[in-house]
Amino acid sequence: MLGEAKLKEIAKKVLGYSGAQEVEVLLFVTDHGLTRFANSQIHQNVSSQDLGLSVRIILDPTSRKAPRGKRIGVASANSFDEKELKNVVARAEVLAKNQKEDPHFVSLPKPQDLPKVETSTEQATPEQRAEAVATIIKKVKEVGHGIVASGAYDSSLSEVAVANSHGVWAYHAAAASDLSTILLGPHSTGFGSDLQKDPALINADLVADRALKKVLDGEDPKDIEPGEYEVILEPQAVGEMMGFFAWLGPNARMYHEQASYFSGKLGEKVFGENITIVDDPLDEVGFVMPFDFEGFPKERLVIVDSGRLVNLTYDSYNAGRFKAKNTGHALPAPNTAGPIPLHLKFQPGIKSMRQMIKDVKKGLLVTRLWYVRFLNPRSMTITGTTRDGTFLIENGKIKHAVKNLRFNQSIPEALSDVVSVGRDLVRLSSFETELGTNQMPALHIGKWKFTSGTEF
Repeated sequence: MLGEAKLKEIAKKVLGYSGAQEVEVLLFVTDHGLTRFANSQIHQNVSSQDLGLSVRIILDPTSRKAPRGKRIGVASANSFDEKELKNVVARAEVLAKNQKEDPHFVSLPKPQDLPKVETSTEQATPEQRAEAVATIIKKVKEVGHGIVASGAYDSSLSEVAVANSHGVWAYHAAAASDLSTILLGPHSTGFGSDLQKDPALINADLVADRALKKVLDGEDPKDIEPGEYEVILEPQAVGEMMGFFAWLGPNARMYHEQASYFSGKLGEKVFGENITIVDDPLDEVGFVMPFDFEGFPKERLVIVDSGRLVNLTYDSYNAGRFKAKNTGHALPAPNTAGPIPLHLKFQPGIKSMRQMIKDVKKGLLVTRLWYVRFLNPRSMTITGTTRDGTFLIENGKIKHAVKNLRFNQSIPEALSDVVSVGRDLVRLSSFETELGTNQMPALHIGKWKFTSGTEF
C-alpha cells in the first residue's frame, strides 16, 4: 500500500509533464494474495503487487478557424518510475495529436465534494487463507463419498486515485476477501462462497456446508425434458444474470444509440411492479465506492422503480453528448462500453427461500448460471447452462437433482414475470471486487426457457 500522499505526489508530477489543455491521471495499486486448491490440497500460494497508470490527454485544436471537437489520447503503463511517467505522457500526447476530433467531448469533470466513506484495509495473510482452505478440505474428507475440494481464496487491497488539470483529486482504498469452493462428487458438484471486507469475517465452515449440501443432494441427477419451467434462481444465479443487465440495460450510450432493449422506454414500465433496482455505491453493506474513474462523486441512483425505468447511468462524456446529468458511472478511459452500474441492489421482498420453494407447483431450483453469454443484446437475451446444483421442485418440495440444462432467456421477460423476490440479499462481486459489489436476492420466476439438456 503506497498511501494517499505518495499517489498524490505521483499524480502531481504527471500533470506537470504536460502542457495540454486538459490532462487526467488514473492510478491503481493492488496488493494481491491468492491461495488455490484442487484435489483436496493447496497447489498454489502467490502474492503480487500491481501498479497501474493511465494518462488521458485532451487537445483543443484552437488554431483551426472552426474546430469541430477535441482530440483525445490515452496511454498506460505499469510503473511509477519517473522516466516512465514522462514517457506515458509523451505517448498520450502523440496519440491525441493523431486522433480525429471528437465533437461530443465537452470536458473532464471539475472538482466536486466527495462523500465520506469508511472501508476496511485488512488483507488476509497466507496463514489465514491456508487455514480457511484447510477447514473446507477437512470437512470434505470427513464426509467422504468420493468428493474432492477445489477452489480459491482471493484477498486483495486496492488503491485508486484520480487527478486532473481542473483540480480534481480523489483517493480510495479498500480490501476484499473472497473464498469460494466447488466440490466434485462422482456425479454431482456443489458451490459455496463468502465475500467479506474483513478476512476475520470469512466463514469457511459455512462455505463448506453450503457446497457439501449441494453436492450430496445432487447425487445421481435424473434427466428432465427441456421446456419452460418455473424457477427459483438463487442469489448467485441472479447475480450472473444481472451482470448482463448492467452492461446493456441502463447504460446511457447503449440507450441513446438505440442498441438497448430499454431504448425509448425511459419512464415506461419495463419489468413487473414488484421489481425495484437501485445502484447504491454508498451502502455500507456492500463495498462502498465514493467516486467513479473520473473522480466524479457517486450517489444512490434508482434505475427501476416498481417496474418503471426511471434513470439511466451517465459518465461525463455521455452526459455532455446527450445533455444529461452526470451520475458518476465512468469506467477507466478509453471506454467504448459506456457507463456501467457496479453496485446493483434489489429492493428485497418478504419471503425466505424455503417459503418461495413452497409456492412452486412444478419447477426448478437453480444454484448458479454458467458460461453465460449474450444471445441477442438488443432484446437482452442470454444463453448459458445451469451448474453446481439443479433440482426439481414438485408441489412445494424438492424432489431430486436433475442434470444441467441449457437456457435461452430474455432478461426483461424474466423480470416481468417475477412471482416473488427473496427477503435476503447476498453480497456478490461486481467488476473489481473492492470497488464494486452487487446485492442480490433469490427470485421466483414464472417461466424460464430451457432449450436442451446435458450429460452431467
